[in-house]
Amino acid sequence: MSKPDGPKPPGMSDLLQQEMPRLRGLPAANPEGRTSLDDLTREVSKSSGSIFIDAENVMVKPPLLKSLISLTQTDNPYELDAASSREINLRSVLQQALVQNLPIKIFQAQAEKEKWVYYGALSGFLPSLTNTLSYQGIKGNYVSPAGLAIPIANPFFSTSSGFNQYLFKGGGIIYTALQDKHRYRASRAQLKGTVNDVLLDTADDYYNLVRADVLLQIRIKAVEVSRALLLVNQDLFENGVNTQLDVLQAKYQLASDRQHLIKQQVERRKHAIRLAAILNADTGVDLSVGSRTVSKQRLIDASLKPGDLLRIAIERRPELKKYDELRMAAKDAVKVARSTLLPSVAVSGNVIGTGSRAVNSPLTGSNQQTTLSSNGLSVGAVSSAAGLPLAAPSSSSGNPSYTTRALFTIGVGVQWNLGGLGLQEVSQLRASQYMARQAQLDFLRELERITKEVRDAYLSTISAENLIKETTDAVQYAEEGLRLAEVRFKEGVGTYIDVINAQHDYTNALIDKANALIDFNQSQVRLVHAVGSPTVDTLTASRPLREIDLPVKK
Repeated sequence: MSKPDGPKPPGMSDLLQQEMPRLRGLPAANPEGRTSLDDLTREVSKSSGSIFIDAENVMVKPPLLKSLISLTQTDNPYELDAASSREINLRSVLQQALVQNLPIKIFQAQAEKEKWVYYGALSGFLPSLTNTLSYQGIKGNYVSPAGLAIPIANPFFSTSSGFNQYLFKGGGIIYTALQDKHRYRASRAQLKGTVNDVLLDTADDYYNLVRADVLLQIRIKAVEVSRALLLVNQDLFENGVNTQLDVLQAKYQLASDRQHLIKQQVERRKHAIRLAAILNADTGVDLSVGSRTVSKQRLIDASLKPGDLLRIAIERRPELKKYDELRMAAKDAVKVARSTLLPSVAVSGNVIGTGSRAVNSPLTGSNQQTTLSSNGLSVGAVSSAAGLPLAAPSSSSGNPSYTTRALFTIGVGVQWNLGGLGLQEVSQLRASQYMARQAQLDFLRELERITKEVRDAYLSTISAENLIKETTDAVQYAEEGLRLAEVRFKEGVGTYIDVINAQHDYTNALIDKANALIDFNQSQVRLVHAVGSPTVDTLTASRPLREIDLPVKK
């Protein structure tokens, strides 16, 4: 075939000179060109960005920075906007999340608040103490019902200390305490559920970062393959083997793969930021996966069937505990509302002290005249009482001095208040009954959601595990196809384009394999969460969790 007429694609030579060294051709008479292509084959297949695989493991080496595309003015295209980076592993991020995660801290504060509300309700069993103190300057005239105007000019001091203890309040005290106790327990269960959710989200985002890192390596490989394909097509075009359209098509493929690489670089950084946000860490520090081996991690023993998993979930899920406590709190709220329809009985006592400038005169008989004014005018008699002067007494009565006296009272009181002829209390009672009904339905709805969650996680595990087997076969097929393409090319039967395409199929098979492994790991994390047992140890366990290994519920 003769070399086609017409100019070369504009800018093609410049592009090739900038990105890769020019190749000299494919004819058998040109051994130097064949050696260059063989070197290119080894570079594409075995560069530091390559992925090596066995039945249940994918290992990704760190990418060469020169393989990435510089998107910003920073020196490191891998970190993009980050100022620095640090390596992480699953266990370290789970431990950091337990210490620094903001939702966990928020619900810890809420649980503490409910604890002190419960302690406050317990105070209803204790007597209430009252203390008052007053000092008044009294000056003026008092007009009595008897028609007397009595001048008063005497400061007055009074104090009172007492207690009030409810003996019966319709059961409102004890049921209020029980209601607040159940709410406190519900807040603790909610805190435990939040911890479980945070551990799930942390592990899930960690594996998403691993996935993004793996796909980044594969996108780098795709760019390397497309670049090699462009060089081969250009070389074939220069030797008159193919057309300019083939060159343009190869250039388009390279541009497309570079676009995917740019998106994947940004996507990996976004996953790192999302994980840092969960950890409440500095998002300006890039998180990179320390372990480059993606392995199949079984966390739940395969012998556990859905029935076993559901039984464990019902026993251990804190969400069910939370709604069960709220249901019991709502039942106690009904009893609190009913207590308002009953009377309350309380015992009270007081010590009243008074002080003023008064005449300290002793009793002279069973009857004593009570002095009302300084001129000795008196009204009636006070039986068995000390003199109570309302004004300065006469000189014959003695000199007044500041005197204090104490008065003791104790008694039992009964109160029965019904607002709106009892309609107010009855309405509150009916409303609390329907709230208890709603709490029961919330519990059943949560039980239904957890049942669905357990079964979904179990089915996802089965699907991902079988996909691992199928993608393993696909990888082995693609790997064998790549080996045969290289052999055919060396024997002169096939073309180098077949080698590049086989390499492309191999990397695509690796994508499916890596996705299957990561999906299996994520489904196992969700299954551990679904049965209510996520901890740092259970999510990083080296052997599957059996029912006998689960901690006893307290």
